[in-house]
Amino acid sequence: MKTNLDKIIAKINAKKNGHCRINHLQGWRDYLEDGDLAFSPQDLHEALKDTISIIPYPKLLYPRKKNYFTAINQDARFRPEEALERFITLSNSKNYCNQFPLRIPKEYSDIFIMNDDSRHILVELKSWESDNSPLYAIVESIKNLFLYRTIRRENIPYHQDFKCFNDADIIVLAPRSYYQYYDLIEEIDDSVVYHNRHLDVLSRTLSYLGIEFDTKITFMMLNLKKEVFLEHCKKCKNYKEKNGKKITYIFDEDALPELARNKWELLVSSDMR
Repeated sequence: MKTNLDKIIAKINAKKNGHCRINHLQGWRDYLEDGDLAFSPQDLHEALKDTISIIPYPKLLYPRKKNYFTAINQDARFRPEEALERFITLSNSKNYCNQFPLRIPKEYSDIFIMNDDSRHILVELKSWESDNSPLYAIVESIKNLFLYRTIRRENIPYHQDFKCFNDADIIVLAPRSYYQYYDLIEEIDDSVVYHNRHLDVLSRTLSYLGIEFDTKITFMMLNLKKEVFLEHCKKCKNYKEKNGKKITYIFDEDALPELARNKWELLVSSDMR
């Protein structure tokens, strides 16, 4: 079954005769070299308008903070991105929630930062090794923002615990190694070398999309090695059997200082031009 994102990408591809390649590594590298986004911000906006519809559901915008993930052992499946998401919300203040539902079924913002007196932030999280390119992450983030705004615009019922319907900005957040894989940085001896020409290309794109969708789009990095994180996960000893799987629960004492918001590193933003 196609997701909304699949349908949106298909619409853009159809408009561009199948050459958009939003989530292909070579397409991403071609984009960095020639600066050709292959679709316009207006194309994306049109595809969103043609695709997005929301069925009312009482748990939309439910500001929850899940604190469990599938355990690391030989018998259980483990998704590093799921665990990373849980540890980020645990390691930050109460206004950080995860799996923030924007459409049922299964369309969520990975992390949602609620700000009572300013714009909220939709965070799209990528892990150390992801096949989803930064360009795909941008489209996914804007799709989520469009869903969020549609709920407000169409007065769709949402969860009673969501109190403050401010507008929102976007952050794409990932460990350094993700950005290294996609040729935006080089990590040498725990320091970062920026690929400025590629970042200039991305900055222009973020600026155009930020203007079209009236939002600030920022890419940020986590300085946390995968092997260090996995070792930390293994030290969490609170397990429970759930639906035949072993689940790890994490609590305040399991928080990671490296994931606190003041440790996130700016890479590039739509307002840097």
